[in-house]
Amino acid sequence: MKPRIFISSTFYDLKYIREDLSNFVRSYGYEPILFEDGDIGYTPGRTLDSSCYESMKNSDMVILVIGGEYGSAASGESRDEFKEYMSVTRKEFRTAIEAGIPVFVMIDKKVMTEYGVYEANYDAIEKENQKMMFPSTKNVNVFRFIKEIRGIVTLSIQEFEKASDIKSFVSKQWADMFKNYLSSLRSERENRKIENSVNEMKNLILKMNVMLDGVGKNVLSNADSDEYQEVVNEQEIVSFCNYLVDNVTIRFGMEITEDQRRNIVVIILNCLKAAGNENAFSSSLFDKLYKYGVGKVGRVAEAKIIDRSHILSEPKNFDKIADILSREEYFYKLVQQ
Repeated sequence: MKPRIFISSTFYDLKYIREDLSNFVRSYGYEPILFEDGDIGYTPGRTLDSSCYESMKNSDMVILVIGGEYGSAASGESRDEFKEYMSVTRKEFRTAIEAGIPVFVMIDKKVMTEYGVYEANYDAIEKENQKMMFPSTKNVNVFRFIKEIRGIVTLSIQEFEKASDIKSFVSKQWADMFKNYLSSLRSERENRKIENSVNEMKNLILKMNVMLDGVGKNVLSNADSDEYQEVVNEQEIVSFCNYLVDNVTIRFGMEITEDQRRNIVVIILNCLKAAGNENAFSSSLFDKLYKYGVGKVGRVAEAKIIDRSHILSEPKNFDKIADILSREEYFYKLVQQ
């Protein structure tokens, strides 16, 4: 199977760069996806841009090229030279991010320079609605798009002056990815050995837990039976905390102060407590965290949670779990900037 490379950009101002990139992708034996080449299958009865988003989801990688034009409005949006609206290109980008598809972001160097002017005058433009004219950037929404991209800290942004700059950067990235793949093949055998050792260790720990459980019952049987149950409960709390940080990663695009740690942890736990299943947990968690971060939160990168929320039903357990997860060694495994 050939890797499918989606080339996303406005069309008329960048059509020659799109054509050049299409030939470049084919020279590697990969399959470029461009709407003007008929690579996108359109479904009767649906809007044209919705087919682009579906094709994006089936791609393996995206080369996003941003110039001075913002592009056509997405379905349901109205084009405006000043008010913010969603363009087709911007929605393609969001579709790729939500689907976890790698994106190479390429921005015209002149536009990036003018973005610095926009940032310096942000309050005047966005809060006081003062319009400014820029030589290369034709719509202020281009800057808003760039600001959204810069808010996702895992994305690398590369400036370009001509198509050869884009091809040079992408070819180096592909070479590095291929090298990493070869390294992973060499280490696969060693990883299998480690995995076997870990499995053996897990079995040993399980046997020891069974033995210690029996010993614990005998030791504590003459004391208070509640004491034994408390020990078991404490173990379950620690196990739950470890499970959570191993299976959930929340990416923030903002600074997190020490005072905010416990508040964030409590929000996460409340979301988990309220959810009835894995999908509901992922959606609920994202929505509440997004509102908490006032649009500055990145996204839920992972959410492989099974229903373990029963342990949170006890207020005493909830507080203990919140205390543990607020510690630096736990918190920064759960929440990454």
